Amino acid sequence: MGRNNALLATVPQPGSMGTETRVSSDAGSGTDHKERVRSQFGSTAADYVSSPKHRAGADLQRLVELAGCGPDDVALDIATGGGHTALALAPHVAQVVASDLTPKMLEAARGFIKEQGATNVSFEIADAEKLPFEDRSFTIVSCRIAPHHFGDVQAFCNEVARVLKPGGRFVLMDSISPDDTILDAFINELEWRRDTTHVRSYSLNEWRSFIEHAGLTVEQHEFVQREHEYETWTSRSRMTAEAKAGLDRFVLSQPDKVREFFGIRIESNHILSFTDHKVLITSTKR
Repeated sequence: MGRNNALLATVPQPGSMGTETRVSSDAGSGTDHKERVRSQFGSTAADYVSSPKHRAGADLQRLVELAGCGPDDVALDIATGGGHTALALAPHVAQVVASDLTPKMLEAARGFIKEQGATNVSFEIADAEKLPFEDRSFTIVSCRIAPHHFGDVQAFCNEVARVLKPGGRFVLMDSISPDDTILDAFINELEWRRDTTHVRSYSLNEWRSFIEHAGLTVEQHEFVQREHEYETWTSRSRMTAEAKAGLDRFVLSQPDKVREFFGIRIESNHILSFTDHKVLITSTKR
C-alpha cells in the first residue's frame, strides 16, 4: 500500500481498542480488498441509492458550489456510489462521467440518474487508483464519502491530478479523523467493525499531504458534522448479528472523552446515534 503503510503506522490501529481485533493492518491492499469492496457494495447498492445521507444534504450542494461549475466543464465523479454527486453536478456542466469500481453499484446509479431525467451523464467502471481515462480529460473531478475505502489514497490523488486539465478543480468530501490518537483510533475501529472494507479515515494534514504530493494546490477546506441514527447506519452495511453485538459492546465501553467528542447518545444501554466529522477540500491543478 506504499505511503499509506507509513501513515497508518503512526497512529493507533483498528483492533487496538478492545479485544476483538482486525486481522491485518494491510486490509486495504491488493486485489482481495477490491473484490471485497465489489461484494460489499454490490449487495447493498440499492440501500446507498435510497440513503438520505448520501442522496441529499447541504454538504452535497456545497460540494457543487465549490466545484465552480461552468457550462463547458466536463466532470468526473469517482466512486459515484448511488450517483448522487454526479446527478447534482449534471445541471451545471456539459457532461459528467460517473465511475465506480462496483458494476452493480454503477448499474443502480445509472437507473437512479436516468429516472431523474439527466441526459448528460455517462457511466464507466473504474478503479480510483488506476483510472481508465486519458491525461487531461476533465476540468472537474469529484469524490464524495468514498476514499476511506481506498487501499492507496496517494495513487488515487495521483490519478486525479493526471486526468485533470491545467486549471481544473478537485472537490473531495470524506470522513476525517481527529488529531487526538485515542479519538482517531476509535472512529477508525468503529468504521472497520461496521464495514471491514473501511481502510482509514485520514486527518486533514494527511489529506493535504496526499493532495499536494500529487502536484495539486489545496485552496480551502471546510468541516462538516453529521449525526447518524445508529440502527440505520449499522443496518445499511448488512452486519451479521454477531458483528453487530460486538460493535455495540465496543461503543458502550468507550470513556466519556470519546462519547462526548462523537456525541454518542445512549439510553438504557441502547445506542441511539453518534456524530462523525467530514471535510470538504477544494484543490486545483496549476
